[in-house]
Amino acid sequence: MKAWIRAIGFYRGFLLVSFVPTSLGAAVAFAQTSGFSWGLFALTMLAVWCSHAGTNLLNDYYDHVSGTDDINEVRTPFSGGTRVIQENMLPAWKLKIAAVIFFGIGAVLFLTLISLTGWPLLLLVVFGLASGWFYTWRPVWLAYRGFGELFILLNFGPALVWTGYYTQLRSVDLTSLMIGLIVGLWAAAIITINEVPDYVADKAVGKNNLVVRFGPALGIKLWATLLYVALALLVGGVFTGILPRTAALAMLVTPLIIRLTDRASRPIEEIAEVTELCGGTIKSEVTVWALLLVGLIVTGFQGWA
Repeated sequence: MKAWIRAIGFYRGFLLVSFVPTSLGAAVAFAQTSGFSWGLFALTMLAVWCSHAGTNLLNDYYDHVSGTDDINEVRTPFSGGTRVIQENMLPAWKLKIAAVIFFGIGAVLFLTLISLTGWPLLLLVVFGLASGWFYTWRPVWLAYRGFGELFILLNFGPALVWTGYYTQLRSVDLTSLMIGLIVGLWAAAIITINEVPDYVADKAVGKNNLVVRFGPALGIKLWATLLYVALALLVGGVFTGILPRTAALAMLVTPLIIRLTDRASRPIEEIAEVTELCGGTIKSEVTVWALLLVGLIVTGFQGWA
């Protein structure tokens, strides 16, 4: 059981990355209406997690098939795969079968949600499931062709925020889009900095993500840019009224981002330094999520302002 929990990325906190946007979408709905369906949220979250688990398992399987995880000599808590195949904890074929099962369960749960909330949700579901399947599936290989970061941004940003929002209100709006772009940029920043330790192995097998295409130094600059663009959208959203004033709480993450990016402005020679940046980026997203969540809940109780 521990091997399977490790294989789906639970210990590395990767399932949190899908909880953040989905819960924020539902929180935006609460902020606007002061209403909330716990049943629909629980069903939505279960469907999302099953699909995310399937994506993680398929990613591990195809990174084994390509050889990148097998030849990767760099070990960090956030990159290099879960290692369950390489350490002979689980055979590769079982991961592929489990991925199909998780995708199947997710599809059934989403179909149940569609029957309860309306067919427009089908568009988000098809986009999300297709993205997860094709992320590392041959011959599409989105992550191997330089499109992985973009699809991470779209899926763990607007798509999942809209999913959380739509299942509550049966619609989408500009506020949920803005929140989606903010957390989507954070998710893209996480995957970008996580790719830096895997640079040598990924380059050797032709996994041409953006870090491989532009090199680790420019990859780190891209990571910092994504974080600052997310902060700019947050500030702009509050000042334009697209986001409620209580969302300004999330600006408290700014000093953390400045410290992270300042450390990365100097040459990085040790993998341990990159690992700290990976962990810090995840912590900063959790911080933004918590502050936005508090702000949206407060807005739901006191009214939009």
